[in-house]
Amino acid sequence: MRRLCVTAAVLLLSLGGCATLAPPAVESEQRVEELTEAGEYGRALAALDRLIEHDPDNEALQSHRADLQRRADRFEQTILIEAAAHLRVEDWAAARERYEHGLNVLPDSEALRAAREAFETERQHHVRALHTRLLLARAHSLIRERPMYEELHRISPGSARARQQHQRAEREARELAEELRDLGEAALAADDPLLAVEALTLAHALSPVQVGADRLDEAESARQARLGMLQVQPIAEQDTDETWTAQDQALLERYHNAFRSGDLALARHLLEDLSRRHPDNEEIDRHRPVLSRAIDTHVSAGLERGLRLYTHGRIEEALDIWRPLRALAPENRELEAHVERAERVQRRLEALQ
Repeated sequence: MRRLCVTAAVLLLSLGGCATLAPPAVESEQRVEELTEAGEYGRALAALDRLIEHDPDNEALQSHRADLQRRADRFEQTILIEAAAHLRVEDWAAARERYEHGLNVLPDSEALRAAREAFETERQHHVRALHTRLLLARAHSLIRERPMYEELHRISPGSARARQQHQRAEREARELAEELRDLGEAALAADDPLLAVEALTLAHALSPVQVGADRLDEAESARQARLGMLQVQPIAEQDTDETWTAQDQALLERYHNAFRSGDLALARHLLEDLSRRHPDNEEIDRHRPVLSRAIDTHVSAGLERGLRLYTHGRIEEALDIWRPLRALAPENRELEAHVERAERVQRRLEALQ
């Protein structure tokens, strides 16, 4: 009997507890309002949907839901606009924070989810592009610095510091050449022969063992084929005061032909001419970074080839490489210093004969 009483008491307590956990409808509607006022539109919609599920014919609840959905849609649109504004100034952290906040509030928003996925794809692409630019910049920098380490080591054979610096530069050159070779091969596989030529050219300049001339020629052939496939179309006018003439089109075609043939000095001259004629043409401006990268790579590789010849006493051959580069890089003081030094050595040698 006593056991039966205990069991009955437990049952009564359990029933009472269950009744406490089931709030009346008015409290649930109040909770919807609280969540709405707090800006928790996703949770508010979910709570309201549960109320409608129990009372599907309640027109007041249906009207409330339509109003709440409009608020959620406005919030969603605001997040998308704010994130886009941050992306325009490349504030990646702020854009990500907006997307994360939006999805915390509206976790089921397909628009926000798709926008965040597109953002992550773009961010990863930007990260890869930055790593590529850093790698290419390091290669250009080492090509400029490496001869100085070699010269210090040559004129200070007993200096442990000079020897260590030279060894470190040689080790970095090999490592960079390997990374550049991999980048060039990946660019060829991705059908980007312009980047492939730049990467393989620098790799060959730093370490011919890593990238042979034959592989470089193959990449160059791929670039020529790609450029040859591009049809030179007339560039659209940018405003009503500007007219794109047949002469302009002829200049554009000459620019493309000069770039394809490797006559970068002529290509730069023609592009500058086009820019003077149409200073606000965005299509022309897009060619500038491509040409600039090609010139930088050509000059860096030429510097390295000339220095190898110079260090082996082949002064005239080094000058044959360096002198034409001055037209491409007249502001390059290092190149000018190499030419002047080589010419002084050549004059001394001629005087001794």
